[in-house]
Amino acid sequence: MARLHDSPSPPTPDGTPSRHSRVLESVFASMGEGVIVADEHQRFVFMNPAAEHILGMGPPDVPVSQWSERYGLYLPDQVTRYPSERLPIARAIRGESVSRTEVFVRNAARPAGAWLLVSSSPVLDEEGVLHGGVAVFNDITDLKGAEDAMRAGEEKYRSLYNNTPVMMHSIDREGRIISVSDYWLDTLGYERAEVIGRDSVEFLTPESRRYASEVILPDYFRTGFCRDVPYQIVRKDGQPIDVLLSAIAERDPAGGVARSLAVLIDVTERKRAEEALRESDMRLRAILDNAPTVFFLLDTQERYIFVNRQWERLFHRSRQEVAGRTVFDVFPRETAEALHQTNEDAFRTVSSVEREEQIPQDDGPHIHLTQKFPLLDSSGKAYALCGIATDITEQKRMEASQRFLAEASRELVTSLDYETTLQRVAEQAVPNLANLCVVFVRTEGASLQPVAVADSVPARARDVREFLQRHPPASGSPHGPAWVLSTGRSEALGASKGLLDPTALTQERWAAIQTLQGRPSLGVPLQARGRTLGALYLISTRPGHAYSPAELALAEELGRRAAFAIDNAQLYTSAQESIRARDEFLSIASHELKTPLTSMKLRVQQMESTLSRPGPLPVERVSRMLEVFEDQLMRLSHLVDHLLDVSRINERRLDLRLEEMDLVAVTRDVVSHLTEQFEKTGCAFELVAPTPVWGRWDRLRLEQVMLNLLTNAMKYGAGRPIRMEVVLHAGRARLSIEDHGMGIPPEAQGRIFERFERAASRNYGGLGLGLFITRQIIDAHGGRIFVESAPGLGAKFIVDLPPFPPEH
Repeated sequence: MARLHDSPSPPTPDGTPSRHSRVLESVFASMGEGVIVADEHQRFVFMNPAAEHILGMGPPDVPVSQWSERYGLYLPDQVTRYPSERLPIARAIRGESVSRTEVFVRNAARPAGAWLLVSSSPVLDEEGVLHGGVAVFNDITDLKGAEDAMRAGEEKYRSLYNNTPVMMHSIDREGRIISVSDYWLDTLGYERAEVIGRDSVEFLTPESRRYASEVILPDYFRTGFCRDVPYQIVRKDGQPIDVLLSAIAERDPAGGVARSLAVLIDVTERKRAEEALRESDMRLRAILDNAPTVFFLLDTQERYIFVNRQWERLFHRSRQEVAGRTVFDVFPRETAEALHQTNEDAFRTVSSVEREEQIPQDDGPHIHLTQKFPLLDSSGKAYALCGIATDITEQKRMEASQRFLAEASRELVTSLDYETTLQRVAEQAVPNLANLCVVFVRTEGASLQPVAVADSVPARARDVREFLQRHPPASGSPHGPAWVLSTGRSEALGASKGLLDPTALTQERWAAIQTLQGRPSLGVPLQARGRTLGALYLISTRPGHAYSPAELALAEELGRRAAFAIDNAQLYTSAQESIRARDEFLSIASHELKTPLTSMKLRVQQMESTLSRPGPLPVERVSRMLEVFEDQLMRLSHLVDHLLDVSRINERRLDLRLEEMDLVAVTRDVVSHLTEQFEKTGCAFELVAPTPVWGRWDRLRLEQVMLNLLTNAMKYGAGRPIRMEVVLHAGRARLSIEDHGMGIPPEAQGRIFERFERAASRNYGGLGLGLFITRQIIDAHGGRIFVESAPGLGAKFIVDLPPFPPEH
């Protein structure tokens, strides 16, 4: 907030403003940024030339509440008039500080419109009393225009004037007036007869009279000389005026003062100007001190003359500490060399120079867009250098982040092989975000394995990948990629934990990657469509580096884009697999449906031939044909039932009709209907059901489960014994069916419950839907089904059911 303080330097003897005031005026007038000041009553106080140029209009003759209409100020939508109470200058008058607010201006002078970047602050005096507000703004549509306005303003204030009236009088050795000039009389309003012979000090104010009698006159009569003595002399009408008196004595032959000639310069207006300048100087200092940008002045030897409070806040040095010091005394050598080069260029070319300068601050190096221009005297010679600097670090960081994300996005769409894509993204993250980048993707039932690894040291990347494959991160770790995967939340640590197993890392063979332990790390989830697909883990080995919120946000955005690429690749793969499965199913279904139809067609032809023959009807033969018809019709019905079940499952219409029952009784009933099929297949059957197992289930659906599992056991059991067990296990119903057939390979056990998959060789026929439908029925009951098997040793299917399925 602005504070009104400090008095300007007094004027020079010839009446010109002080060099310090001229410097401040030149700075203010030479600024490329517009400055406008209003008092606490919303009245206009000050506007610099740059502000007039940017707005296209001069000082307002209306209060701040009407400035939106006056200047044509709009919100960023370029349509809505800017609410007067929300204007930055209005908010500053209310005591708020506003930083870098965009305002659109369009008026008769600026018909095409222009964008302004406005910052404002309240102006307070030393006691904290609010005296108004100041707004600093620049035209971010056309920087060149602002520079031209600044140069025009610089030329406008190069000329100063000086023409002061002069009064003269003479006094004798007693101090009595013996003569006065006409201008003396005209200025003070006396007649000559009224002043001749009177003591010269009679016309002074009491304070000036004491000063003259006690200090000035004794010394004057001794030395015969005085210069620029400040007095207040009283006009005849009683009005005091300020003068500067200079006098020289005329001596007699004895060396005494015979008489003197005094010249009195009326400096009343100058005193008023000094007061105005003093107030203006205080106001200018308040404006510069409360501007959101850095202001500073250097002399021709590149020594600091002035720095504003923003400079003091950023670099933790007061203006008193840096006054008279050079950039080499204030900044590190490397930084000072770059600043000196820019200063030298501005002085050498006698023109404005704009550069991006990197300057160290508390949280690391910042980039400042600095404009430096020389201040010129009336002869065109540079006597100082003004600098205005704006911190554009965040803007540069955002630009770099956008470029990085754009490049990463291009890589993410170049391939549907997400492992290749993620490797490219990991390589881009190094060294932009980290020295090491590891990407993990969630896999079912497997330890956490890296999918992509990139390191600023390529040989170390190979070691990291091998280490993580041998010693994957612990799944229950409270930190690291496992924690990020389990929680779906980001993690930033000053010392990495949970990635590299500290015990395994002590082995000598991992010496190359031991330096990665305990370094700053950043882990972000790869999330898409509400699912956490993996984790992106970063480690930095830069000394003193700590991950900032901006870097975390950038990594999270990269993670989101990578997750969508993974999701799209998986969806594409799934779609391709579905198309393949559909085509295969259509081939299988057409074959499976055609087989009974072909058999039935042959039997029809045989029956027609038999019935067309003369003689008695061969009943037994026709009966066998009808039995074949019945078997094939049952087979068709079974196939159609499976297809209907799959349709219901797809439409989520697999409804359950729950009733209380004894699962053992249901099992015995199902087995009794399969006695003939067990005999035909040659499979000896054993049922173990020692006690009743009660619960609420859908009887028809559980019968369907048992029939599917028993039919599979007979189909793949190769005529060997089948054992079925129904027991109560840990408060749940357990049903198991075990055969001694060909068994199921481990790699197939996870997919046999998917649609269109078969438990064994595809030479056994069927749609590959039985186990899929079985699992859906079990899932609907809140249970689970799994298989225990090994090739050549048969298979055991186990079903666990809760006694009371969840309500849907």
